[in-house]
Amino acid sequence: MNKEELQNRQLKIIDGQLIGCILYIISIIVSIIIILNQRKSALNKDQFLTGRESQTIALANKIFILLLIIFFFYLNFESYHLAKDTSQDTSALELQIIGSVLSTAVGLIGLYVVATNFQNTNLQTAEIENPFA
Repeated sequence: MNKEELQNRQLKIIDGQLIGCILYIISIIVSIIIILNQRKSALNKDQFLTGRESQTIALANKIFILLLIIFFFYLNFESYHLAKDTSQDTSALELQIIGSVLSTAVGLIGLYVVATNFQNTNLQTAEIENPFA
């Protein structure tokens, strides 16, 4: 593997991580909006989202988060292969891949919780409090 190809593979991973982090920030902002709406509801104040809108946004956000988790799983896999191709120690990257598998399971569970309660327009706090799952 030549130096330019190695650099391009590294930059692809780094740029992917940067884009993923920016997208996570967007997801957190969406979660904050839903939480603020939920807070208004708990205080019996006028909400800026209806129950249905809040539930739809929460479901879309959970799907988005799951896609981000899978994207980071892919980046970890690419990092592993890059390290392996350059004869580097891959033990830490193997642990990251295991962590990605576990994160994917958590993301699926979080999506399942929101999806199964989708018809219930009373969004539960547990469904939106963790933007990472």
